[in-house]
Amino acid sequence: MARSLLPAMAVMVALSVVTILSVATPAVAVPRKVAITSVTYGGTGCNWTDTSYVLSPDYTILTFIFGNLIATTDSGMLGLRKFCQISLSLDYPRRWSLTLGSVTGRGFADISAASQGVYETQFYFSGQLGTPTITRTIPGPQTGNFEVTDNFLTLVYSKCHETPNLNIKHVVRVEGSKALVGVDSSDSTFKLLFGLLWKKC
Repeated sequence: MARSLLPAMAVMVALSVVTILSVATPAVAVPRKVAITSVTYGGTGCNWTDTSYVLSPDYTILTFIFGNLIATTDSGMLGLRKFCQISLSLDYPRRWSLTLGSVTGRGFADISAASQGVYETQFYFSGQLGTPTITRTIPGPQTGNFEVTDNFLTLVYSKCHETPNLNIKHVVRVEGSKALVGVDSSDSTFKLLFGLLWKKC
């Protein structure tokens, strides 16, 4: 009789563990409403005609899409380095603070041996100290689309009870005899996806 109860008891224990784990895993906290009220672009790799952005419905992913952020050794000295400086004005409840936790780059690389591509992303909040930076090196030889995610090692949050501008600078450059880093061959764009982290003040 005792043997017949063991499977049922095991199921009950398993269900209890699942319930405990579900309770112990909190949902990601985000503000009730976030809006981008203005964006400015500047640099050799972006402008209003070939750059766009979108904020995910859950306010956790900010995506920038570039149509001309291409660095190549085939265009002389001016083509070796392209950059884009972005400034965003965000509207969100003042009892919240945010930072960038990660950046995912999606693009295309065509790099020969002994050459490399590099892209660098940094951000800061207007009127605050701290400029977290991520640098990603793409070594040669390789040809094809890439998608890589890097986490910022330093988290600098916006000041509480304020909504300072979020400023992002992205640089793409190439080094060596033959290299190109830029738009994805499938849709002719280079994408940066920023992971937004929120916390209550």
